Amino acid sequence: MENVDTYYRELNTFEARDLSLKKSLKVKKELLNNIFKNPEEEEGAWIKQKDDVENISKHIVLIAKQKDEIINDTFALTESALKLLKRKEVLCYRDKVGDFNNEVKKRFTRDDWGEIMSVFNRKINTNKNFRKVDEKYLIKLKVVLKEVDIDLEEFELLLRLKRTGNYEFYQDKAKTLDQEIEDLEISFPEELEYFKSPLKKLLLALKVWYS
Repeated sequence: MENVDTYYRELNTFEARDLSLKKSLKVKKELLNNIFKNPEEEEGAWIKQKDDVENISKHIVLIAKQKDEIINDTFALTESALKLLKRKEVLCYRDKVGDFNNEVKKRFTRDDWGEIMSVFNRKINTNKNFRKVDEKYLIKLKVVLKEVDIDLEEFELLLRLKRTGNYEFYQDKAKTLDQEIEDLEISFPEELEYFKSPLKKLLLALKVWYS
């Protein structure tokens, strides 16, 4: 919810600024009305207050410029929010990636599919290339994917899309194992402290097995 909360905070800030400017503008207008329309003043008496009129007019022009800035900022905020919505629409396809993977999985033994997922998990989590020992599983995967005109690079992109969608659903960014291990030490909630030790061991185990 971090992005949404940020947009709400910015919108509330714009609304507060706009309300403040409206109040200032109302005061300035009332001052001008008092100068120009006071029936007790002789005709043309406002000329004696021309300095006041000039200062008030300058303030009104400044307020108008500030309101224009708020409008432009609001447009920019709206555009950012719409881009986020569009991005989330695309990332919703992560569910279809899961469906696709289930169909691919049916075409392998349980062990082979587990190895294939391990190969790609290792590559994505460590940003390292495939290993020599991975080739036999990649060859098997190529054969299946060729039936639907998908290559290994595209398959990996689909897996990354699914991960990105999951991370954004939980309002987080994809991280390497080292970053996640570091985060355990820096920003782990106290109320979940009892998960910390087994999670750290899990991440360290993956790091060892991926090496």
